[in-house]
Amino acid sequence: MQPETLDNDDLIYGLNDRPRPLTAILAAFQHVLASFVGIITPPLIIGSTLGLTQYLPYLISMALMVSGTGTFIQARRPFGIGAGMICLQGTSFAFLGAVLSAGFLVKQRGGSPEDIMAMIFGVCFFGALVQIVLSRCIGQLRRVITPLVTGIVITLIGVSLIKVGVTDLGGGFNAPDFGAPLNLALGTFVLAVIIVLNRSNTP
Repeated sequence: MQPETLDNDDLIYGLNDRPRPLTAILAAFQHVLASFVGIITPPLIIGSTLGLTQYLPYLISMALMVSGTGTFIQARRPFGIGAGMICLQGTSFAFLGAVLSAGFLVKQRGGSPEDIMAMIFGVCFFGALVQIVLSRCIGQLRRVITPLVTGIVITLIGVSLIKVGVTDLGGGFNAPDFGAPLNLALGTFVLAVIIVLNRSNTP
C-alpha cells in the first residue's frame, strides 16, 4: 500500500518551510487585516441595527481588547489555560441572530440604549461561562452535535444575516438615500472585488 501523497499544486509552503522576510511580513499584515474586519464587523452590525451608534467606538474597542486578551491567553497558556499556540481569537457571527433578537425585545419594551448595552454584555458574560463549562465535555457533545447539526446551524446563521447584508448594500439602517443607485453600485463593486480576489491564486 503506497503512502498517501499530497498534491502540492495548491500548496505554497510546506509544513517546515520558512518564507522570505518580506513575504512573511506581507502575509502577517494580510492576516491582521482579515482578522480585524472579522472582529469589528459584528459590533458594527449590532450597533447600527439596534440604534447604538453613539456606542460603536466602545463596542469596537471592547471587541479588539477581548480579542487581544484571548489570543494572548491561547498563546501563553497562563495557569494551563489555552492551546499553547497562536490561535487568533475574535468575535463570532454565530450569536448575532440571538443578540439582535434580544436587543429588539428590550427595545420593544421601551428600554433605553443603556438597557440594551447592559443586556448584551450580561448575556455575553453568562454565555461565556456556559461555553467554558461545555468545553470540558467536548467528547460527549460530539455524539449529539453531529456534522448534520453543525451544518444546519451554520446555514441558519447565514440566512439570519441576509437581511443585514441586503440592508447594508442599500445604504444601511436609517439611511435617507436607502437604495440609491450609488449605494447599490458601490456594494456591487465591493462584491465583485471580493469574488475576483477569492478566485485568484496569487499568494
